[in-house]
Amino acid sequence: MINEILSFVKPKRKVLILTHNNPDPDTLGAATGIKNILSKILKKRCTIAYDGVIGRAENREMVKQCKIELHSSRKLTFSRYDCIILVDTQPTAGNVYIPDNFFPDIVIDHHNFRLQTKKAKIYDVRPKYGSTSTIIGEYHKIIGLELDKLTATALYYGIKTDTIGYGRSNSKTDLEMMGYILPFINLNKLAKIETPDLPRYHFKNIKKAIENSVVIEDLIFCNLDEVRNTDLIAETADALLKIRDIKWTFVIGRVDNMAYFSLRCKSNKKKVGSIALAIVKNIGTGGGHMKSAGGQIPINGRTYSEICDIIKKRLLKRIGIKNPEEKSI
Repeated sequence: MINEILSFVKPKRKVLILTHNNPDPDTLGAATGIKNILSKILKKRCTIAYDGVIGRAENREMVKQCKIELHSSRKLTFSRYDCIILVDTQPTAGNVYIPDNFFPDIVIDHHNFRLQTKKAKIYDVRPKYGSTSTIIGEYHKIIGLELDKLTATALYYGIKTDTIGYGRSNSKTDLEMMGYILPFINLNKLAKIETPDLPRYHFKNIKKAIENSVVIEDLIFCNLDEVRNTDLIAETADALLKIRDIKWTFVIGRVDNMAYFSLRCKSNKKKVGSIALAIVKNIGTGGGHMKSAGGQIPINGRTYSEICDIIKKRLLKRIGIKNPEEKSI
């Protein structure tokens, strides 16, 4: 697939690489990796762009340590680019900014395949992979392009965050790619990324999460209401899943006129991505993997409270909780 991508991009002048909104390490690592290939093999000018915010301290530190140059997609003139590449998401996923009348030429992702993706000139979607950074790392290996320390560290951390730990799933390919990349990374930079100084609002959010959480059988349902950024929602879902005797965590919050949620499960037998899609049917968009998923719902025509009630009822039904007795943590 990488050779097909190289052939397509070769005659192009300027390349725009889009991450999904509020980028996480996997989409940042994948964008950095594909930029590395195109700039070194084809000498192309590549711009990485995103919409939203990079809220999580680890993600901001990753951008700093790996020297990832990012631009706001809303401030760019898309017509100046004759090739658009979308990484770690797909058209109609609801989590990427692309102006009307524009469509990605290339889509590289590891989430469940979406029919609209067929409209792209080239697409490489591998739902069995734990991360998109794994795919990009594989591209490097196939073409024999040695990884520099910054790109390697970005790809490694991108794979690790999407595949290791509670609420994550991985394949043999993901683990093998981590082993392949490991000798090239900068361990000091990785350590700084994984242990950044945390802002005060991180700890205020932990307090708020505990106060706003209820236990329903083996599920923790947490309504954070208004949050500073969407990363806090995913971060909270990951943290609450560490509680003993809990199998599910669902965290919802709102930023401006949009409600965002993260769903996690300790079991790899549950298709969490499918559950996320089901509970937002006709009101929003969502998706994910075996143990980790998320989504977004526009607050239009309904109040945020009404959306929470709808999602909660749908979620309890989908995971089989019939007697929703609520208890505090």
